[in-house]
Amino acid sequence: MCTMRCLAWRLRGLAVLVLVLGGVFTSLALPASASSISTTQLRLAQTSLQTRITAILVNRGLARPGTAVRVWDRTAGVGLYARNVSTLLTPASNEKLVTSAAALALWGPEHRFTTRLYLSSLPAYGTGVVHGNVYLQGGGDPSLSSGWYQTNVLHITTANISHFAKALKSLGVTKIVGRVVGDESYFDTQRAVASWRPGMTQWCGPLSALSLNEGYDDGTRVTNPALFTVRRLTKILERNGIVVTGSAAVGRVPATAVLCFTEQSAPLATLIKAMNKPSDNFFAEMLTKDLGAAFGGAGTTAAGVAVEAKFLRSEGVAATSFRLCDGSGLSYQDKLTAGAVTRLLRQMAGSVDYPYYWASLP
Repeated sequence: MCTMRCLAWRLRGLAVLVLVLGGVFTSLALPASASSISTTQLRLAQTSLQTRITAILVNRGLARPGTAVRVWDRTAGVGLYARNVSTLLTPASNEKLVTSAAALALWGPEHRFTTRLYLSSLPAYGTGVVHGNVYLQGGGDPSLSSGWYQTNVLHITTANISHFAKALKSLGVTKIVGRVVGDESYFDTQRAVASWRPGMTQWCGPLSALSLNEGYDDGTRVTNPALFTVRRLTKILERNGIVVTGSAAVGRVPATAVLCFTEQSAPLATLIKAMNKPSDNFFAEMLTKDLGAAFGGAGTTAAGVAVEAKFLRSEGVAATSFRLCDGSGLSYQDKLTAGAVTRLLRQMAGSVDYPYYWASLP
């Protein structure tokens, strides 16, 4: 479920997109661009390609209804090979192709997610004491993490939990007479997707608009991501000499609170690379809820997949060629056809965001 089976080649101007659903792909040597060979040569090469792909599928025991293959020559604008291209199949992590494409199209590669720090009141003059709670408001950033997690797991530089302690120290805060409260209200409180089979949560951390280290504490999946995040921040504050008198809690930022710091994630282009190359399910599900919150009226999986479905239709993908239930492909109720994915990839190849999309693929 965690390996994307989408491969792409660019050979002398020819962009060939191959999708294998429900099977294992074996690499092929593909013909040169149609612009550099005659029509007769193209037909011969196409026949040879078809024969070779079919032979590989037969030899591997994959020439069956559950395997779909589509090869498209972008230069000539013709299909070179098609097998079960209209069959709805379970896409697994190919679903992330849809999630990342929709995110790029709707936000752009420079978009950043935010996590905001609020104070009930500014520190009393000359004392460094905040009388009241400190609030950490999640904005759906899938990448908020510790420095260690970024170095050893994500392999990117992005929003860092320790920056909130630095921000408070820069304001001269030495004591908080109150709690650190986490606000996760940007999303709903569903930690997983309803259509997932039992046990699928082992492949994805708990979903929350305020989450740290993808919802894991030293390898253990936490039950309350927002509370885990503010408990960790409380410890960081205390290590940095800021006394916190109350225990961490979950709540909402009051209208009277004062915004004192905003932490930003790495650009979206970086995040989708961190998602697609290792096939990170948590990033995909968080981005789906983010799409719902930003463009679908609610920070829910249902709203997010509705946004993604609308995006696919806008790109000319037939509504009958897909069924989306989540953003990662963990749901066995997700369905895509090879024809639908080929259409999406063709459209993305003509987009201004294509270099970022291409760079994110494994």
